[in-house]
This record gives sequence, C-alpha cells and structure tokens, in this order.
Amino acid sequence: MDLHTHFRSSCLALLCGSTLVALNQSARASGFAVPELSIAGLATSNAMVANPDSLGAIAYNPAAMSFHEGSSAAAGVILVDPGLRVDTGSGNIDSDGNDVVAIPVLSAHDQLSEVWALGISVNAPFGLETDWALETFDGQYPAGSFIPTKTKLEVVAFSPSAAFKLNRQASLSFGVDYYWMREVIFNSKLNNQSTYPDFNLEGDGRSVGFNLGALLVVDNWSFGGSYHSSSKIKAEGTLNDEAGVLPANLSNNVTATLELPWRLQIGVRNQTTDKLAVEFDYTRTGWNTFDTLEVKNEEFGSTIFTSVNAFENANAYRLGATYDYSDTTQLRVGYTYDETPQRDEYFSPRVPDADRQLFSLGIGYMLNNGWTIDAGYMYVKFDERTIDSPTPAVAGQELNGTAAVNGSYDSSVQLLGFGVTKRFM
Repeated sequence: MDLHTHFRSSCLALLCGSTLVALNQSARASGFAVPELSIAGLATSNAMVANPDSLGAIAYNPAAMSFHEGSSAAAGVILVDPGLRVDTGSGNIDSDGNDVVAIPVLSAHDQLSEVWALGISVNAPFGLETDWALETFDGQYPAGSFIPTKTKLEVVAFSPSAAFKLNRQASLSFGVDYYWMREVIFNSKLNNQSTYPDFNLEGDGRSVGFNLGALLVVDNWSFGGSYHSSSKIKAEGTLNDEAGVLPANLSNNVTATLELPWRLQIGVRNQTTDKLAVEFDYTRTGWNTFDTLEVKNEEFGSTIFTSVNAFENANAYRLGATYDYSDTTQLRVGYTYDETPQRDEYFSPRVPDADRQLFSLGIGYMLNNGWTIDAGYMYVKFDERTIDSPTPAVAGQELNGTAAVNGSYDSSVQLLGFGVTKRFM
C-alpha cells in the first residue's frame, strides 16, 4: 500500500474511532461514552436507573415513565469546559480544543393510560473534540507519517420508547436508538521534514439500535436496569486533498463500519428516610466491539486499511443521593469511579483516555404550575497517564501505541448544567 492510500484509509479509521467520542474532553464515561442524559443525572453522577421519583430518570430508564402521571417535557443544556494537556518532554502543551462546548439534553413523556406510556429522549451519547498544535508531537512522528491535529465529531441519539406497567410496583420498557453522526472533521498534517501538507476529512453516518428497561419498587427499595444494544454505523467520508499530492486515479470517497458498544446499567435505590434517598449503580460498556476497523474504497471493492484498537469492556461504579430539603427544594450529590477500556499498546492522542473520578452536586427547585428548575455541576479528574512505549514509530504503519505518542497526558473536565421541566396533569 502506498503512503497516500494508507493516509486516506487511516484517516477514516480514526474518524470512526471519533464517532465514539463526540467531544472527547467532554466524554466522562469509559472510552468515549457521554453518560450525562439529564440535569438531575448530572448532579447525581448518573446514578438514576433505579429512580421512580425523578422525571430526570426517564432518559436513563424509560421504564420510569410508568411511575409518573400525566405528561412532561424537559429541556436543558450542559456546558462543558475541558482541559487536556500533554508533556512530551519539551514542556506541557494544552490542546487548542479546550473551548467551552454546549450539549443539549431533551426528554418528554406522556402516560396514555394506566398501563401504557410513551416518551422520547434526545442526547449525545458519544463524541470527540481534540485540537493539537503541530509542534506537540513533531519530532516523534517519523518523516512520511501523519501527525494528528484536529478531530471533531457530533453524534446525536434520538430514543423513542414505550413503557408497560405490569402492576403498581413493576414496569418494563422497550424502544429504538437512532444514531445520527451529524458532523465529523478530521485533520492531519504530513510530516515530510520540509513542509506539512494539510489533509482534511469530513463525513457523517447513521445507524439504529434498541433499548430495554425495567423498574421494580418494593416498599422503600427500588431496583432498575437499562440496556442499549450495540449498533453498526456506516461512516461515509470525503478526503479533501488541499496539498494536491494524491494520485489522480485515487478516489476520495471512503467508508468504514463501526459497531457502537452495548451499554448495561443496573442499580438499587433505598428511600432511607422521608427526605434522604441513596442509589448505587453499576455500568458495563461493551467496548470490545471497538476492536478492528476495516476501511474500504467501495469503488475498488476491497479493504484498503485495517486499524487495530483492541478496546476492552469496562466498568463504572456510581453512587448518588438526593435530599428533600423542603417541599420545593431537593439537594443532589454523586460520585463515580470510571475505568478506561484503552490499553497502552494501542493508545492514541486523538482519543487520550484514562481512568477517572466524577464528583457532582446540584439542586432542583419546584415552582408553581408544574414547573421545576434544575442545576448541576460536575468535576471530572482523569488519572495522569504516561505512555513510554519502546515500539518504534514507522512511517506508513499504524502509530497507535508506538513511541510517536509517548508523553504524560493529564486532563480534567468541568460541567455546568441548567434545565427546566414542565409537568402536565
């Protein structure tokens, strides 16, 4: 495979990795998942799957719709302030992608009868944004290889669901997850020691999966679970060759199929006192689906590149609590320990991941006429991760996990969310 063909195919391979990462520095769960689905969930560190009382739990477990009479609509925004930096031996360098990003969170439900309820949630469950200056890794990437610079992706999920109430204590739900990879920007620069030609790749894609939920309430205890299936999303990209160095007979259309990971969350909640409730959740994400990516040129009808990422399945442990300070005010707090699925052997600066801890707090305040205002704050601290690979970086080959990416990576994220909910009876 010639160098230009390799670059073009590797671009889309990394693009597909990006589809799992919308706003990488804003990604708070293992790998590239973004678990913040409501403002109340943000405040409790996403420990909401067994909560039958909060409307903010519907986005985490649609089976909760059965425990809320009437209908509701919620809209909110989460402001994400990322901080990502790396020390490659020549001093700390911050990512230029450390700008504040706004993520919308929307949901609605309607109880059709004593048995059936319908609802929908709109959120961004995966994503990425990184933007490295050229000098960050210059000198580590050999001549003839491509230095990663800017990657941006926006993935939106539309999830309509239906809930069926078995009896006064139990409910089941099922629904569809429609994933829209709305925008992808992928940029690299060719290291040829004299000039740095710029290559830009843009693309999008769509896919469909399903979700299931269950919720059981027994006295002061509640037990919940939700499952989102894996889903194969076909990314279609166009490589814009601004330097004009690609062979004339090489098509600029490339595709790749990425399987988004399945997600399982189960939890138990206890109404400890009239005012205090505590919930513990366990999340398992099937990142082993993000293993090997094959990039194809459909005009040639063959696989032109294979990218190995070899992610492992990962766990998250969540603890959340709510306290009813008064009839109108609820205080919230949460903590999560989240494992990374990314191994050192396949580490990439496009998706610099690490184990992390999430600390959160927030408040909900009820107004008149069914209105509620919610606010939440979260601080995410990533473990510092040092890559010191002895594997030499060779031009024309995949550079994940090689000496080209060596350095100490450190990042943190602050999130601030505001939202309003209207309940209709």
